[in-house]
Amino acid sequence: MRKVSIHIALICLLSLTANSSNAQQYHKKTYKIALVLPFKSSGNHTVVGEAMLDYYQGFVMGAKKLEEEGLKADIAVFDSEKDSFALENLLQGGELDKFNLVVGPVYPNKMAQVENYCHSKGITLISPLKYYKPANPGNQVVNFFTPDSIRVRATFEKALKIFPKHRFYVISDGGTESKKDAGIIKYSAKTPGLNQIKFITLANGRLSSPINRSDSFIIFNTIDKISIKPELEKLIKNKKQSWIIAHHNWHGTFKTIVNKNEPRILYPEVSVNTPGDTTSIEFEDLYYKTYFNDPSKYAFIGYDQATFIGYGLMAFGDSFVRSTLNMDYRGYINHIYLKHYENEVLNYGLHFIRLSEGIREEIEP
Repeated sequence: MRKVSIHIALICLLSLTANSSNAQQYHKKTYKIALVLPFKSSGNHTVVGEAMLDYYQGFVMGAKKLEEEGLKADIAVFDSEKDSFALENLLQGGELDKFNLVVGPVYPNKMAQVENYCHSKGITLISPLKYYKPANPGNQVVNFFTPDSIRVRATFEKALKIFPKHRFYVISDGGTESKKDAGIIKYSAKTPGLNQIKFITLANGRLSSPINRSDSFIIFNTIDKISIKPELEKLIKNKKQSWIIAHHNWHGTFKTIVNKNEPRILYPEVSVNTPGDTTSIEFEDLYYKTYFNDPSKYAFIGYDQATFIGYGLMAFGDSFVRSTLNMDYRGYINHIYLKHYENEVLNYGLHFIRLSEGIREEIEP
């Protein structure tokens, strides 16, 4: 299925601001973006270095595509792990002072150094591939990937959006992590008027409370053991409008989806390339023609993030992070939905995937 709404949200906002003097000023400005990534260019070939190259190439493709719509961006690339002093030399030399935005350098210990630097200079810092807990106030760090606790919260909020009239049963096994996730849901469910949620423990094949099977319902699972799946499937047997929300670790355990047929289990995923999507195929063809190689998921991620950032800069300038909060953006494989949480900016965007007769399908509200 073609994703006709890939850029609609940001394009609409861009058009709404296009006639303002501020928007015209944002269009005229050239934005300087630094990609500080662990290429490890001076050592042997590494899997990490290859992934970073793919991300970089996808990012550049996304930025160049937006040049057709008016984006002016100078992108500089730095290897944060060219040698043991590469990052320190970069920061001490002041080369990053002139940049509006820094992306990377991925690893937490390196991110801490760059965060302190960017905080002192008022530069927005993007953590592109791993969650990083910022040490400084001010919401200058944007995490495109989030910790498991936020993924649980985001999964629950998305499930409520898709199934607003269903009754929810949150299932735990009484274990520490399962109880923790159930607690996150309980905290998130403190919305006025939200009373269709019940918390149940599943232990030794028995539920602590019965499920009302007269209505359609959602089983929200917080148990990480995938062996529990058959027991949960029994709960929705013969209930065509009832679903299981899988634990966020389950989908990654599949080496193959051939012959998988679980049409009523929804797997929450951050980055998904849906087979048969014509827009993804177009990107794959363009990437191959440009770099003579097939794109990995990191190339898709780089492209999606560059497109989101680029549209944000064109519409709102340097304040794009604050201005794009709570805005949905659907890229090729990434769903970006930035939200403010405590002193952080985190991406709540994710997909619900089901496996139907060996095909991976995306479920949207």
